[in-house]
Amino acid sequence: MRPEKELNFSMKIGVKHIGLQVVEADVLNFYEGILGFKSTRSFSLNRNDSNDIFGIDSDVNIIFGNCGEVELELFVSSNPKQPDYNHVCLMVSNAEQLFKLAAQKGYRVFVRQGKLGLTYFITDSNHNIFEIKSL
Repeated sequence: MRPEKELNFSMKIGVKHIGLQVVEADVLNFYEGILGFKSTRSFSLNRNDSNDIFGIDSDVNIIFGNCGEVELELFVSSNPKQPDYNHVCLMVSNAEQLFKLAAQKGYRVFVRQGKLGLTYFITDSNHNIFEIKSL
């Protein structure tokens, strides 16, 4: 049984930013050093707000910034994430170079040959996966 259509209005949807839980060392080594992240602001989210929004009973430092035209919100935490299927796909002009740099810095990398060419995958220390495709 299919649910009835609930929206009776049109809506435009866009992505404002992507929030990721990261370890502190990766801010400089992975996000700045590999993805070219440029920090624009930072703040702390208090324990109460963190619990109300995310169900996590802990203060957390947050760094906002940009990787090209993509805005990232980095939640700096010492709590490790479990591997999962969540990932971010980035279109870049230098996919192979980005892949090689991540490999040189010791990050987990994988390349897959598909029908439309190569797709690169790079992973930070906290299991955040980035699918990298060429523009």
